Amino acid sequence: KKTTTSAGGGDSRKSKPAADKGKKGGSEWETYAAWSLFLIPCVVLPSLACGFAYKTYGINFFIPESFKNLAHTPEKWQTEILPGKTVLMLGGPHRGGTTVLWECLRQHPDISDLGSQEDTGIDLSEGIFMQDVYPNFGIGNEYAETDWRRRHGGLGQYALVAEKDVHLNETHRLVSEKNQARLLNRFGYFWDLSKPVLLEKSPSNAVISRFLQELINIKSPGGESRVKFLFITRHPIANAMSHKAWSVCAKMPIPLLVANWISVMEYMNEDKEYLKFVKVIKLEDLQQDPDPILKDVYEWLGLDPS
Repeated sequence: KKTTTSAGGGDSRKSKPAADKGKKGGSEWETYAAWSLFLIPCVVLPSLACGFAYKTYGINFFIPESFKNLAHTPEKWQTEILPGKTVLMLGGPHRGGTTVLWECLRQHPDISDLGSQEDTGIDLSEGIFMQDVYPNFGIGNEYAETDWRRRHGGLGQYALVAEKDVHLNETHRLVSEKNQARLLNRFGYFWDLSKPVLLEKSPSNAVISRFLQELINIKSPGGESRVKFLFITRHPIANAMSHKAWSVCAKMPIPLLVANWISVMEYMNEDKEYLKFVKVIKLEDLQQDPDPILKDVYEWLGLDPS
């Protein structure tokens, strides 16, 4: 057989495998790169996000909201469930001690709260984020740069918007039997309804207490109130500095944060005159000597303080 030689005198057939190998290696690398471009955004990153969400919020984070509701009628709540129970609504300025107080109260065996963050899949287990009856005033939506967000403030400034948008009272159009059941069915999914005291914690309860009292007390026999309000406050400068520890408030000036604290306190103090059961404590007092503070709260709730 004849063979051809290259210019250098070698057999040209010997150079083909090396060329084919280089071509094959390049093709494999391009395949790996293409798969990486697909897997990283479509598989790896979502998996990491899901893992973070599960670790932070638990399995309930992945359960659709429509599955986390009871189906009781307003009549059942009014005549069978609420009688003999107290709905305790905890509130006050954000960063003012509501979570600390909530952690203390939820330890009592006769108090049922909504559960931990892992139990609910909701930030800090705050009821305002679970429900869809009344607005959340932009709280939790601080990074959503929309006109709605700018108008409704968010953390650190929500109480400074127009009063009609934040200070809800007993005359509000959302007070209805339908909304009463809608709200309680949402909270009730997480409450242990066998307990005599049902606890819900949202700092913004301080500015909508009259609305909540009217809503929960619809068709309460003899005008008896089923709901009690427990507010906790903190020195305004300490409160403002605590806000700045959160990234969404880090660039807010101290005067703005103090002005928001003042507005919350003004609404809260104004509404106290309309509430049938209300108690206010200071975070500084709770920190200094918690036992007598908690004993007083338990007695006020009609619970064994021991």
